Amino acid sequence: MICPNCNIGIRFEITGTSQVFVETDLFRKHRGYDLAYGFCSECEKLIILLRRGEYYFDIEDDPDSRQLNNPIEEIIYPIPKSIARPVEPEVPSNYKNDFIEASLVLPISPKASAAISRRVLQNILRDEYKIQKPSLAQEISEFILKPGIPTHLSQAVDAVRNIGNFAAHPLKDTNTGQVIEVEPGEAEWLLDVLDSLFDFTFVQPERLKTKQAQLNAKLASIGKPPMKT
Repeated sequence: MICPNCNIGIRFEITGTSQVFVETDLFRKHRGYDLAYGFCSECEKLIILLRRGEYYFDIEDDPDSRQLNNPIEEIIYPIPKSIARPVEPEVPSNYKNDFIEASLVLPISPKASAAISRRVLQNILRDEYKIQKPSLAQEISEFILKPGIPTHLSQAVDAVRNIGNFAAHPLKDTNTGQVIEVEPGEAEWLLDVLDSLFDFTFVQPERLKTKQAQLNAKLASIGKPPMKT
């Protein structure tokens, strides 16, 4: 992880945890959360995590023995510094602004970041590729079958529904802007996918047009016809 104090990549080890508190929502009776803390191996400053996940009893019926199974972790102290990911100037402002917002909010709320990114992905598929289906998963299925889509991009976009575990979280599929729990690494992956999609959809075509215009200007200067498109 990146230490939120010194911004150096470290192998973080948890020093201690609080008791697991059980969520009282009737529909989430097997979910709980705790606080875990440790110290940066570089700057030695405190880091506190809020962890959520399914809980189990190490000793049956003993509330003090509750433990979390594969919890989702979120840094709550110190508040991570938000750094916007760079976006190429060829990307339209409506997508660019949402992408920057998703990257800025990522350290504070991966759930909110993922919700914004899913919405951006769906808007691109609908507005730029004219794909409109009842669910994001169906739109992804149609996108990856389009001719001319590079394999690395189709595989990356297709992985969105698997990494996001759409089968277990149908709201991600039908209500893409909904702020709900995310899988580990999901929010970061969505930003990576959008970055690749921006490059293919907007950046490379615009840069090719610029190069063609420059070449045609040179051809015209020597009395030759423009290149065929």
